[in-house]
Amino acid sequence: MAFDDWRSKLAKAVRTVKDSTGEMYTTAKINIDLGKEQEHLNKLYYEIGKKVHEIYQYGGSLGKFFDEKYLEIKEVEERIEELQKKIEEIKKVRVCTECGKEIEKGAKFCPKCGASMSNIPEKEAVVQSSEKPIEIEKNDASKPQKETKICPTCQSENKIEDKFCLSCGRALF
Repeated sequence: MAFDDWRSKLAKAVRTVKDSTGEMYTTAKINIDLGKEQEHLNKLYYEIGKKVHEIYQYGGSLGKFFDEKYLEIKEVEERIEELQKKIEEIKKVRVCTECGKEIEKGAKFCPKCGASMSNIPEKEAVVQSSEKPIEIEKNDASKPQKETKICPTCQSENKIEDKFCLSCGRALF
């Protein structure tokens, strides 16, 4: 009798696990489908917003509500640009317009994507030329040495994680 009781409990546990596993699988599948649909909806919202923005960029209008929202977007974009410039000045870096990586002010090319940084406004170029030259310390065995990559084309020193030379834009391997 004890054996039948134990077998009955085991069978019940197996059914419970099976039912739970099936529910978890079904729930996970529904959550994945739900996520895909939400992503699709967000993509549609993005495409609509982008099209509205393009209409306004070329002088179009879609009514008072959209006129107000477009002006609000322009104000936010201007504030974002001002804040980014403040951060760049404080950190003494620029931000690549192509990939968003922070780059040293003197760099001519982005070390991440290789984009040219030749679109520097004149006032930034003046700031660069008036900066103090960096003093190079002699190698001291007690200090850990930074790993660098030397560009095979121009012999400039680059950070180890840089994919492109800061000076000439050549791909670094």
